[in-house]
Amino acid sequence: MSLDTEKLHRLKGKEFPELYKTHPTKWPEMVKKARDYAQTCVGSGEKVRVGDVVTIVQNAIKIDPEFEAHVKKKSLPQKYWVLWFAEYIIEQTYPQPDLTKNGGQQPHVSKTSQRGS
Repeated sequence: MSLDTEKLHRLKGKEFPELYKTHPTKWPEMVKKARDYAQTCVGSGEKVRVGDVVTIVQNAIKIDPEFEAHVKKKSLPQKYWVLWFAEYIIEQTYPQPDLTKNGGQQPHVSKTSQRGS
């Protein structure tokens, strides 16, 4: 589960970024609360994954009045908009790593391999 370029273009075409911008604190708060709730479910020592949070956020979005009004106004009965918008607001809150050739984090180099150089 992740937001790809096609989904992002389709969300933009249906003005979902504008929906996000009308409530700039609401959506990140929803995501953070979902993350916290997911942590209580996955247990100690386990990492909360994006998919865990997406599932919880989808349930919140389904009953959100602003989301419901947006999809009704745009005549969007398809259920995938809930998933895609959930992925979108999670990515706005927790941006994905830079996957360009020189972007993102440097590979981990252990101290033992550095000594041998």
